[in-house]
Amino acid sequence: MDLYPALLQLVRILLSEDDDARTPELLLGLVIEATGAERGFIVVREGESYEQKFAVRFDRATITDEQRRFSRGLVRQAIETREIVCLSREADAPRFALIESLEASGASTVLVVPLAHGDEVYGTVYVEYGTRGAGDEARRFVAELADLAGLFLRRAIEREALRRRTQSLERDLFARHDFQGIVAQDPKMITLLRTVAQVADTDATVLIRGETGTGKELVARALHVNSPRRGKPCVTLHTSALPGTILESELFGHVKGAFTGADRDRVGRVASARGGTLFLDEVAEIAPDVQAKLLRFLQFGEIQRVGSDRTERVDVRVIAATHQDLPALVEAGKFRRDLYFRLKVIELEIPPLRERAGDIPLLVDHVLRACWKRPGEKPRWTARAERALREHAYPGNVRELAHAVERACILATGPVLDVDLLPPDLTVSAAAGPAGAAPAPRPRFSKLSADELEAAREAGAAQAERAFLAALMDRHGGNVSQAARASGLNRTYLQKLLARHRANGDG
Repeated sequence: MDLYPALLQLVRILLSEDDDARTPELLLGLVIEATGAERGFIVVREGESYEQKFAVRFDRATITDEQRRFSRGLVRQAIETREIVCLSREADAPRFALIESLEASGASTVLVVPLAHGDEVYGTVYVEYGTRGAGDEARRFVAELADLAGLFLRRAIEREALRRRTQSLERDLFARHDFQGIVAQDPKMITLLRTVAQVADTDATVLIRGETGTGKELVARALHVNSPRRGKPCVTLHTSALPGTILESELFGHVKGAFTGADRDRVGRVASARGGTLFLDEVAEIAPDVQAKLLRFLQFGEIQRVGSDRTERVDVRVIAATHQDLPALVEAGKFRRDLYFRLKVIELEIPPLRERAGDIPLLVDHVLRACWKRPGEKPRWTARAERALREHAYPGNVRELAHAVERACILATGPVLDVDLLPPDLTVSAAAGPAGAAPAPRPRFSKLSADELEAAREAGAAQAERAFLAALMDRHGGNVSQAARASGLNRTYLQKLLARHRANGDG
C-alpha cells in the first residue's frame, strides 16, 4: 500500500475543509477507503463512560444500532496504555472470542488508536476490518491520522457536544415558555427568544424593532404570556393613520361631551389593559402632542381622559413596536428623544427573514401543514419550487412567505407544488431550473414593444390574483372578514381588491 497519496489527501482535507461535523466523517471515510476497513468511528471518554462519534461505513450507508457496538475494554486499554491495540480473530482467537461485540460484528481484525492532545488521551479511532484484515500499513496510516488530526478531532468533538447542548437548551426554551405562533430554529432567532424569556418577568418597557412582516406582534404576545401579567388583558392599539385627537381618545379615553360625537364616557386602551400589557404598534406614527401625554403616563403611571380634569393611576406594562428608524426620526425632530429613551429600556431587534435563512424550510413546512386542506394527499414541492422558496429575499418577510405558501395551496390541483403556483416575484430564483438541466428556449418577444410586454405581465399577474381571490372567498363562503383574517390581508385592502376585479368585469 502506498500511503503517500492518502496522507497527502488527509492533509488537504485538514487544510481545506471548514471546522464542522462533515470533516471528521471525510477523514474516517479516507481511513476506510485507504486501508480497506469495513467501518470506523471515534470513541470519546466522557467521565466514566464512552461515547461513539462520527460513525462511517465503507459504503457510506447508515450504520445500524447493531453495527455501533464496540469493545469498551479495548478502548480503555488504548487510552490507559497510550498504545495502539490491534486484535485479530486469527492471531488472538481466545481473547477475540470473549469480546461479544466483535463476535456479533463478524470482524476479523479491530484496530484501536489513541487520540491525544498534549498530555491527555481523550479518545480513540476505532476501526474494524472484514476478511481482508489490517496489515502494518493500515496500522501506520491510522496512527498517522491520529497524530496529524488529533487536535482537529478534539475540537470537532467539542463543537459537536456544544451543538447537542444548544439543541437541548432550545428544546428546553420552547418547553418552558409559550412562543405560540413563533416558528424558529435559526441561531439569531433563538438568541432573541432567550432574551424575550429573560425580560418577560420584568415590568420594563420594551421597544421591538423590525421590518414589516417579521412578527413584532407575536414577540409582544410572548412577552405578555410569559410574564406574571398573563392572566390580565393584553390590549393592542395600531397607532398608524390615527389623527392625534382620535389617538388620544383611543389611548386615554374621554368623557361624555368632550368633543362632537362623544355621547358617552369611553374607557381608553390604557385603562382597558389595567394590570396587564398595552402593545402600541407602529409607535413612530404617534402625533407629537400625544407623544408628550404618553411620556407623562410612562413617567408617572397616570392618565387623564379627554375632557376630564381628573387623573387616575393605571398599572400597565407598555410594549411598543415600529418598523421605522426611530433614532433617525429623533435626530430629525420628528420623535421625542425623551420618549424614545423611555420606551427603549429593553430594545429587541427582530432580524429580517433574509438574515435568518435557516428558518425558511421550517416556516414553509409549518405554513404548508396549516394551509393544506386536501385529505389523503401529501403535498410536496418540486426542486425548482424549493429553490425559489429558499433563495427569495422576502422583502415582506415571514408574512410574504406565508402568503406565498397559502397561495400555492389554494391554486394547487394536485399534491405536486411547482413554481407556477408561487407569486411571480418568487419564481425569478428558479428561472435557471435544476442544476445541470438544459436551459429552456426563450420565448421570442422581438416583435412586442415595451408597453406590450408590460401589459402582458400585468395581465398575467391579474389573472393569478383573480384566481387567488376566487379560491379564498370560496373557501370562506364569501365572508370578507373571515377571508381577511385567514389570509393576513387588511380587510379594507381585500375589499378594494375584490371591488377592482368586479369593476374590471372579472367576477
